[in-house]
Amino acid sequence: MENLKAPSRDVALQLLDEVDFKDRLMASALHTRAGIRIVSLYSLEEVFLLLKEPYPQIDPAQLENWIRTIIRDGALADRIKAVIQQEAGNQDILHTIRDLVGWRLIQCKQVTG
Repeated sequence: MENLKAPSRDVALQLLDEVDFKDRLMASALHTRAGIRIVSLYSLEEVFLLLKEPYPQIDPAQLENWIRTIIRDGALADRIKAVIQQEAGNQDILHTIRDLVGWRLIQCKQVTG
């Protein structure tokens, strides 16, 4: 994560913003009692919260594409793409992506103060 350069203030504000309804990302989370819960994600912060769930259900490649094209964070998307290409289990990949997204959120909040 140390290779993920902090964004400028303007980019950080953009990355912290929510996207429009048409640009949302659909995902789900598996709950032990309630079953599968479908969610609409409108921001990086919502992605992070989903990935903190015990059993998040999200396609890492679709997430990488959404971050690249909708959120417009090529650096984060490149790091996620590298994680996806590693031969690891899906949960390990999602945990690493969670940490990357969390780190990016910390960077954005530090820059925007």
